[in-house]
Amino acid sequence: MDAENARRLGTDAAERISAGCYGALVSASTLIGLGDADLSDVIAVVALTNVVYFATHVFAYSLGDVSAKRPLSIIRHHLAVSAPMVSVTFLPLLVVVVLVATGVDLPTALLWGVGVAMAYLVAVATAGARLRGYSPIVVILTAVGAAVIAGLLIVAKLLLH
Repeated sequence: MDAENARRLGTDAAERISAGCYGALVSASTLIGLGDADLSDVIAVVALTNVVYFATHVFAYSLGDVSAKRPLSIIRHHLAVSAPMVSVTFLPLLVVVVLVATGVDLPTALLWGVGVAMAYLVAVATAGARLRGYSPIVVILTAVGAAVIAGLLIVAKLLLH
């Protein structure tokens, strides 16, 4: 990574990438465990789970912030830059809702939603690696690593249910 690319990425962009990746993983692992639920429960559980993780993320980042800003300013800042953690939930949930509305059974729709969340994770992680200025091989390894991590989390979630 060269200094120019590191400056171009910036702390806020890095936090957005981190939050987006984390939100995608939370969405995928939550969706995979809801095969026996009603669609309304799926929407509520996935949305609420991501909001709770988002609040925890903002809390932790705000506590760890070393800037000289006032506490409320720090919290507002982290609420803004961590928003991808919640917004990443919308597309996988929309896919599930649309598929169920068109007659697809919920377990199949959930798998599609998980696939969308995993694709988002891979895309955001890969973009983050590119923005960092990593070599093409490291970018590819980042994409593969993101897919493996998502897969492992989902397998762990399935084994627990």
